[in-house]
Amino acid sequence: MKSLTLWIASLLFLAGPAAAQTTAELRGHLLNTGTDKLLLRWWGQPLATHEQQRAVHIEPNGDFDLTVPVAQPLLAQLSYGDEELTVFLEPGDVLMLHGDAPNLAGTARFDSGDGATHRPAAAANNYLQEFSRHYGNSDDYQVLPENIKLLERGFLTFLNYRRDREQALLKQADRRGHLTSAFRAYAEADIAYTYAEDRLTYADLREQTVAGQPRIMLSPDYFDFLKEPGLLPGNEVAIASPHYQDFLLDYVHYQARVGGTQPSDPAYFPACYRLADNILHAEARPVVLGRLVLETIRQGHIAHAQALLTTYAASAQAPASWVALLRTDLADHQSFAIGSPAPEISLRLVNGRPLSLRSLRGKLVYLMFWDSRYPAGQREIPYLKELTAALVGQPIEIVMVALDENLSSWQQGIACASPSLGGIQVHVPAGSQSAVRQAYSVERLPSAILLAEDGTLLDLHPRILSSRPLQDDLKAAVGRAAAYRAVALSGL
Repeated sequence: MKSLTLWIASLLFLAGPAAAQTTAELRGHLLNTGTDKLLLRWWGQPLATHEQQRAVHIEPNGDFDLTVPVAQPLLAQLSYGDEELTVFLEPGDVLMLHGDAPNLAGTARFDSGDGATHRPAAAANNYLQEFSRHYGNSDDYQVLPENIKLLERGFLTFLNYRRDREQALLKQADRRGHLTSAFRAYAEADIAYTYAEDRLTYADLREQTVAGQPRIMLSPDYFDFLKEPGLLPGNEVAIASPHYQDFLLDYVHYQARVGGTQPSDPAYFPACYRLADNILHAEARPVVLGRLVLETIRQGHIAHAQALLTTYAASAQAPASWVALLRTDLADHQSFAIGSPAPEISLRLVNGRPLSLRSLRGKLVYLMFWDSRYPAGQREIPYLKELTAALVGQPIEIVMVALDENLSSWQQGIACASPSLGGIQVHVPAGSQSAVRQAYSVERLPSAILLAEDGTLLDLHPRILSSRPLQDDLKAAVGRAAAYRAVALSGL
């Protein structure tokens, strides 16, 4: 509830039979409205990549009435302009919402729309708003940006204090409104697994975000909380919680690393999939396995993604619609994925002669897209000289791909550089630059792509030249494409 992962925020209670199609109704009155629509967004399936939505115009007097299809309990985002709040809907709910439109998140209040019958629904949604105001929107209760800097003892004190306060607020809401069993199960799990997720990922997140400090060394019993009864695996009562799903996924990654498989290993995603397949069961299994397939599609090798999707379709016992979504996502990403052929692009050397990426086959190729006119790219040049000198004798080429609009100024700057800049300096003709940006997903400059010796994509987000570990990364990447193929051929 503090930072909802929207793309899995559909609260499908997978453990129970499908309910008959029905609806929930959200009506009410907002003050100081303008021309914006009131919009409700939700995700229909845990693996969905596009959200569903319903919108309604608000009447000039501020009244509105929005009916939503709700077959099973649903967590959704309600927004008006820039204001947004979380709502929990169950089949048959009738809720009245009141608030000031320009400050909807701060003033929203729910009432029962049909007497005592819907009082628990109103209590649940008022609890969500109170929770958000107290904890979700307060940096004091967030891991980032400040609490992640705490050392282990202080961090655990923070987590325990936050959990105690959250549990107390939930008990208070339950006494006031007699929450439904479905919402109570969701809210209790969300608190428990927010705590577990933050504790599990503490060291990794701290290393990524706290500059200038080495990775923190944790106490030998730090991870003993994973042994608590009912935490995992397969707490099916908690499957509705997005944080439970996140926690299970990160738990699989944690166990893979503990077992000696690192994210840089070619077999990493297949290893995570096999691990999850072994330790998860019932309703959590197809959700987490599907998310691992999604991660492999977006971050892993194309052959591994294809093989894991075939395995998922055959043995995960997932609904056919989930498999179809994964197949669509694979089709959308397979042209720009690790292991896919690098898109051929039109390149020109300083002397105007063409350069084909195909001519560089047999070498690892680091492509850096930049614009020589701008300081961000110019700052990388001293590191280019240092890197190319360090890689002498290695089967690695550094190719600087300029996306300057003015070819003549680029040519003059490169040709007149003394000493030479190093690497292979090329330019993309103005008429081809848009196609190159699209083909290589270049959203900012400078950015880089790493190509394997066989001309396939090897790393979609390598470090930039000024990153000191890049030299070691490149040397370690020599031959990695063959290792990826070996994993695929071994039969996933």
